[in-house]
Amino acid sequence: MLNELIDLLPRFSAFHSFAILDRTDFTLTAQIYIAPDLYVHLYTNAQKNKLNLALIHRGQRLYGEDAEGGIRHLHPFEAPGRHVPMSGPPSLEAFLSKVQQYLEEQGLI
Repeated sequence: MLNELIDLLPRFSAFHSFAILDRTDFTLTAQIYIAPDLYVHLYTNAQKNKLNLALIHRGQRLYGEDAEGGIRHLHPFEAPGRHVPMSGPPSLEAFLSKVQQYLEEQGLI
């Protein structure tokens, strides 16, 4: 996942850097920065086939996608506390694309 993150970031103008918060043989926790109080939080666990992604602004989740063991759901922009079932595999690239589009539409970037 780290190599994918490194490869993807230059493709998106919204994301300028990232920090690895924790890394083990199977897990990665990182923040992908847009602004000091606006970032994507990423957590992945290869053993559990788990990927959690969340757009965070001022400490609050604005949007998110979670997947574990093939079961996936999203936390929509209009109601980030809800769980909406999804099908298909999670995609960091698709998530970053959705986030960038949202940020542009909202005038946050």
